[in-house]
Amino acid sequence: MHFNVKGADLIAGVNIVERAIATNDSIPALQGIHLLVEQNVLTLTANNLQIAIKTKIPCTTLQPGEQIVDGRLFSELIRKLPYDNVIVQTQDNQVTVSSGTMDFSLNTISTDDYPEYPSCEEKVLALTDYELERLIKNSSFATSNDDHQPIFSGVLVEIEQDKYQFVATDSNRLSYVQAQTGQTFAEKKQFIVPKPSLVELGRCLPITETLVEVLFGDNQLAFRFNDTIFTTRLIDGKFPNYRSVLFTEQKTAFVIKRQQFIQALERAHLFSRAEKVPVLIQLTDGVLEIGTTSGLGRSQEQYSVEQEGNDERAAYSPKFMLDMLKTMDADQVEFRFEGTRQALIKPADSDDHLYVLMPIRI
Repeated sequence: MHFNVKGADLIAGVNIVERAIATNDSIPALQGIHLLVEQNVLTLTANNLQIAIKTKIPCTTLQPGEQIVDGRLFSELIRKLPYDNVIVQTQDNQVTVSSGTMDFSLNTISTDDYPEYPSCEEKVLALTDYELERLIKNSSFATSNDDHQPIFSGVLVEIEQDKYQFVATDSNRLSYVQAQTGQTFAEKKQFIVPKPSLVELGRCLPITETLVEVLFGDNQLAFRFNDTIFTTRLIDGKFPNYRSVLFTEQKTAFVIKRQQFIQALERAHLFSRAEKVPVLIQLTDGVLEIGTTSGLGRSQEQYSVEQEGNDERAAYSPKFMLDMLKTMDADQVEFRFEGTRQALIKPADSDDHLYVLMPIRI
């Protein structure tokens, strides 16, 4: 193996695949980056068996070949090279990295235990990276961190003929995000994608209105864009029937500016954070009162709002409310609630993003 590559291109490729390097694994190959050189193309691959990432960058091939090197060492070394021209080659069972007057030798890792890259052939979706990032951001925060209930630790990707949506819940709250753009290639499909995989995928997206193709195969989902393929294992199991809690007919509602609502909740959260006490939402004759009381003191604010329905009061987790409000882009939000029933938060002018929140007894 012998090739010449621009340092900037190499850094860009490493930045993508290093997210799939295993940190503490008994198989040394999974802690490495696989380098494959052929026909003036360098393919970098990392695979920790949960996610696998493969990307291609241009290079000048002097001798084709493949090797695995320690992923963390290779990544950090490449980023610290001061020159843009990098020469990589195999010498005496080591990979040498040369740049300017500097030469470094990295021990190689056997390729015998390196897994084949997962194969996903069934195309199910196509959407822009911008839309995919929006769907991930607006859903993944509502997942659970409880490893004993893996179903709730993932995001449901649901395809229904010409529509698709991302749904996440931890049983106390639920985020439903319907796609605004994109194309489906399957009539009815459901995939539960681990939240960590989606978070890492979001960090890999170029966010340049690039088309992302989504493919399925062997309990894995692959996202293909530009010269990169990001593949993740799926969570086995059946997602709960979330539609039964997507109740949107609460009798009491108000509309408020999103930033105003966020700032009021953040101030209330200062008093409730230490003891995790709820924030009280009370609506009376067009006056919204947001308050909380804890061992630290008391917070109370009032705002004039557009009211629909009867006067009402209920308590909720301020953190859960802020999680949702901070992912939205709407200028105004609608808050619907009714006693002990689940509350609904959504953009005032759209039903694309519905957030369901269970009240806390007071």
